[in-house]
Amino acid sequence: MLKFKSAHFFRWTISILLCFFTMLFVSSGKAEQQTPSDVIKKFNATLIDSMKRGKELGYPGRYQLLEPVIKDSFALSYMGTISVGKYWNALNEKEKNLFLDTYTEWTIANYAEHFDDYSGQKFEPPSASKIDQDTVTVISKFTESGSSGNEERDFYYRLRKMEGKWRIVDIQISGVSQLALTRSQFVTVINSKGFSGLISMLKEKIKKFSESKAH
Repeated sequence: MLKFKSAHFFRWTISILLCFFTMLFVSSGKAEQQTPSDVIKKFNATLIDSMKRGKELGYPGRYQLLEPVIKDSFALSYMGTISVGKYWNALNEKEKNLFLDTYTEWTIANYAEHFDDYSGQKFEPPSASKIDQDTVTVISKFTESGSSGNEERDFYYRLRKMEGKWRIVDIQISGVSQLALTRSQFVTVINSKGFSGLISMLKEKIKKFSESKAH
Protein backbone atom coordinates (compact mmCIF):
# COMPACT_ATOMS: atom_id res chain seq x y z
CA MET A 1 0.00 0.00 0.00
CA LEU A 2 2.86 2.33 0.86
CA LYS A 3 4.50 1.50 -2.45
CA PHE A 4 1.31 2.43 -4.34
CA LYS A 5 1.04 5.76 -2.55
CA SER A 6 4.67 6.58 -3.30
CA ALA A 7 4.27 5.77 -6.99
CA HIS A 8 1.07 7.80 -7.14
CA PHE A 9 2.76 10.74 -5.42
CA PHE A 10 5.72 10.45 -7.82
CA ARG A 11 3.47 10.55 -10.91
CA TRP A 12 1.50 13.48 -9.46
CA THR A 13 4.71 15.42 -8.74
CA ILE A 14 6.07 14.83 -12.25
CA SER A 15 2.76 16.00 -13.78
CA ILE A 16 2.85 19.22 -11.75
CA LEU A 17 6.47 19.88 -12.72
CA LEU A 18 5.73 19.25 -16.41
CA CYS A 19 2.79 21.67 -16.24
CA PHE A 20 4.95 24.26 -14.54
CA PHE A 21 7.76 24.05 -17.10
CA THR A 22 5.27 24.05 -19.98
CA MET A 23 3.61 27.19 -18.61
CA LEU A 24 7.02 28.78 -18.06
CA PHE A 25 8.07 28.01 -21.62
CA VAL A 26 4.84 29.37 -23.11
CA SER A 27 5.01 32.45 -20.92
CA SER A 28 8.60 33.11 -21.94
CA GLY A 29 7.70 32.66 -25.61
CA LYS A 30 4.93 35.21 -25.36
CA ALA A 31 7.21 37.68 -23.59
CA GLU A 32 9.83 37.32 -26.33
CA GLN A 33 7.25 38.11 -29.00
CA GLN A 34 6.35 41.47 -27.47
CA THR A 35 9.25 43.44 -28.94
CA PRO A 36 8.50 46.84 -30.52
CA SER A 37 9.14 45.40 -34.00
CA ASP A 38 6.74 42.51 -33.38
CA VAL A 39 3.98 44.94 -32.38
CA ILE A 40 4.46 46.81 -35.67
CA LYS A 41 4.70 43.62 -37.75
CA LYS A 42 1.34 42.45 -36.41
CA PHE A 43 -0.29 45.84 -36.92
CA ASN A 44 1.09 46.24 -40.47
CA ALA A 45 0.05 42.70 -41.40
CA THR A 46 -3.50 43.44 -40.25
CA LEU A 47 -3.62 46.63 -42.33
CA ILE A 48 -2.55 44.68 -45.43
CA ASP A 49 -5.14 41.99 -44.65
CA SER A 50 -7.79 44.69 -44.34
CA MET A 51 -6.86 46.03 -47.77
CA LYS A 52 -6.69 42.64 -49.45
CA ARG A 53 -10.09 41.62 -48.09
CA GLY A 54 -11.56 45.10 -48.19
CA LYS A 55 -14.43 44.49 -50.57
CA GLU A 56 -15.17 41.06 -49.16
CA LEU A 57 -15.39 42.32 -45.58
CA GLY A 58 -16.99 45.69 -46.22
CA TYR A 59 -16.65 48.46 -43.64
CA PRO A 60 -18.20 46.47 -40.74
CA GLY A 61 -15.91 43.49 -41.38
CA ARG A 62 -12.81 45.66 -41.64
CA TYR A 63 -13.74 47.40 -38.41
CA GLN A 64 -14.19 44.05 -36.68
CA LEU A 65 -10.84 42.82 -38.05
CA LEU A 66 -8.91 45.92 -36.98
CA GLU A 67 -10.54 46.61 -33.61
CA PRO A 68 -8.73 44.04 -31.42
CA VAL A 69 -5.33 44.68 -33.04
CA ILE A 70 -5.58 48.47 -32.72
CA LYS A 71 -6.72 48.22 -29.11
CA ASP A 72 -3.85 45.87 -28.38
CA SER A 73 -1.20 47.86 -30.29
CA PHE A 74 -2.02 51.48 -29.44
CA ALA A 75 -1.91 53.39 -26.14
CA LEU A 76 -5.36 54.81 -26.93
CA SER A 77 -6.07 56.27 -23.49
CA TYR A 78 -2.71 58.04 -23.43
CA MET A 79 -3.12 59.32 -26.99
CA GLY A 80 -6.64 60.49 -26.23
CA THR A 81 -5.56 62.58 -23.25
CA ILE A 82 -2.71 64.16 -25.24
CA SER A 83 -5.00 64.95 -28.18
CA VAL A 84 -7.17 67.36 -26.14
CA GLY A 85 -4.24 69.04 -24.40
CA LYS A 86 -5.01 71.26 -21.42
CA TYR A 87 -8.74 70.60 -21.75
CA TRP A 88 -8.36 67.04 -20.42
CA ASN A 89 -8.10 68.21 -16.80
CA ALA A 90 -11.22 70.35 -17.22
CA LEU A 91 -13.39 67.34 -18.10
CA ASN A 92 -15.34 65.44 -15.46
CA GLU A 93 -15.14 61.66 -15.18
CA LYS A 94 -18.23 61.07 -17.32
CA GLU A 95 -16.92 63.35 -20.07
CA LYS A 96 -13.49 61.68 -19.99
CA ASN A 97 -15.03 58.23 -20.42
CA LEU A 98 -17.29 59.47 -23.22
CA PHE A 99 -14.38 61.08 -25.02
CA LEU A 100 -12.06 58.05 -24.75
CA ASP A 101 -14.79 55.71 -26.00
CA THR A 102 -15.54 58.03 -28.94
CA TYR A 103 -11.85 58.62 -29.67
CA THR A 104 -11.22 54.87 -29.74
CA GLU A 105 -14.14 54.26 -32.10
CA TRP A 106 -13.04 57.14 -34.34
CA THR A 107 -9.47 55.81 -34.51
CA ILE A 108 -10.58 52.32 -35.55
CA ALA A 109 -13.14 53.75 -37.99
CA ASN A 110 -10.41 55.83 -39.66
CA TYR A 111 -8.31 52.77 -40.39
CA ALA A 112 -11.34 50.71 -41.48
CA GLU A 113 -12.29 53.46 -43.92
CA HIS A 114 -8.89 54.17 -45.45
CA PHE A 115 -7.31 50.70 -45.60
CA ASP A 116 -10.00 49.22 -47.79
CA ASP A 117 -8.47 48.45 -51.19
CA TYR A 118 -5.43 46.47 -52.29
CA SER A 119 -3.25 47.06 -55.36
CA GLY A 120 0.06 45.52 -54.37
CA GLN A 121 0.83 47.66 -51.31
CA LYS A 122 3.33 46.27 -48.84
CA PHE A 123 5.26 47.11 -45.70
CA GLU A 124 8.96 46.33 -45.51
CA PRO A 125 10.17 44.52 -42.38
CA PRO A 126 10.52 47.11 -39.60
CA SER A 127 13.76 48.21 -37.98
CA ALA A 128 13.90 49.58 -34.44
CA SER A 129 16.12 52.24 -32.91
CA LYS A 130 17.79 51.78 -29.55
CA ILE A 131 15.46 51.91 -26.57
CA ASP A 132 15.76 55.23 -24.75
CA GLN A 133 13.95 55.50 -21.39
CA ASP A 134 11.21 53.04 -22.36
CA THR A 135 10.70 54.77 -25.74
CA VAL A 136 11.66 53.41 -29.15
CA THR A 137 11.08 54.33 -32.80
CA VAL A 138 10.30 51.60 -35.31
CA ILE A 139 10.61 52.44 -39.01
CA SER A 140 8.70 50.53 -41.67
CA LYS A 141 8.69 51.48 -45.36
CA PHE A 142 5.28 51.46 -47.05
CA THR A 143 5.24 50.93 -50.83
CA GLU A 144 2.26 51.46 -53.12
CA SER A 145 1.79 51.70 -56.88
CA GLY A 146 1.12 55.11 -58.36
CA SER A 147 0.67 56.59 -61.83
CA SER A 148 4.38 57.45 -61.94
CA GLY A 149 5.59 54.12 -60.53
CA ASN A 150 6.02 52.84 -57.03
CA GLU A 151 5.74 55.40 -54.25
CA GLU A 152 7.49 54.83 -50.95
CA ARG A 153 6.89 56.41 -47.58
CA ASP A 154 8.54 55.72 -44.27
CA PHE A 155 6.24 55.16 -41.33
CA TYR A 156 7.94 56.17 -38.07
CA TYR A 157 6.13 54.42 -35.24
CA ARG A 158 6.95 55.73 -31.76
CA LEU A 159 6.29 53.23 -29.00
CA ARG A 160 6.43 53.45 -25.22
CA LYS A 161 6.52 50.66 -22.70
CA MET A 162 3.38 50.86 -20.59
CA GLU A 163 2.50 48.31 -17.92
CA GLY A 164 5.12 45.95 -19.33
CA LYS A 165 3.87 46.12 -22.93
CA TRP A 166 5.08 48.10 -25.93
CA ARG A 167 2.35 50.32 -27.37
CA ILE A 168 2.21 52.81 -30.24
CA VAL A 169 1.84 56.41 -29.05
CA ASP A 170 2.40 58.23 -32.35
CA ILE A 171 3.04 57.70 -36.06
CA GLN A 172 5.02 60.13 -38.20
CA ILE A 173 4.46 60.06 -41.95
CA SER A 174 6.37 62.42 -44.28
CA GLY A 175 7.65 64.22 -41.20
CA VAL A 176 4.18 64.90 -39.81
CA SER A 177 3.23 63.65 -36.35
CA GLN A 178 -0.28 62.19 -36.50
CA LEU A 179 -0.77 62.79 -32.77
CA ALA A 180 0.31 66.44 -33.04
CA LEU A 181 -1.97 66.93 -36.05
CA THR A 182 -4.90 65.38 -34.19
CA ARG A 183 -4.24 67.53 -31.14
CA SER A 184 -4.17 70.70 -33.24
CA GLN A 185 -7.49 69.79 -34.87
CA PHE A 186 -9.20 68.74 -31.65
CA VAL A 187 -8.08 71.80 -29.65
CA THR A 188 -9.26 74.08 -32.46
CA VAL A 189 -12.72 72.46 -32.39
CA ILE A 190 -12.95 72.69 -28.58
CA ASN A 191 -11.91 76.35 -28.72
CA SER A 192 -14.70 77.18 -31.14
CA LYS A 193 -17.44 74.66 -30.34
CA GLY A 194 -16.64 73.29 -26.90
CA PHE A 195 -16.35 69.68 -25.75
CA SER A 196 -19.80 68.74 -27.03
CA GLY A 197 -18.83 70.12 -30.44
CA LEU A 198 -15.79 67.83 -30.54
CA ILE A 199 -17.87 64.76 -29.65
CA SER A 200 -20.45 65.67 -32.30
CA MET A 201 -17.71 66.10 -34.92
CA LEU A 202 -16.15 62.72 -34.14
CA LYS A 203 -19.51 60.92 -34.16
CA GLU A 204 -20.40 62.55 -37.47
CA LYS A 205 -17.14 61.36 -39.01
CA ILE A 206 -17.72 57.84 -37.69
CA LYS A 207 -21.19 57.86 -39.21
CA LYS A 208 -19.85 59.02 -42.58
CA PHE A 209 -17.23 56.28 -42.57
CA SER A 210 -19.87 53.63 -41.88
CA GLU A 211 -22.05 54.95 -44.70
CA SER A 212 -19.24 55.37 -47.23
CA LYS A 213 -19.21 53.86 -50.73
CA ALA A 214 -16.57 51.33 -49.65
CA HIS A 215 -19.19 48.87 -48.30
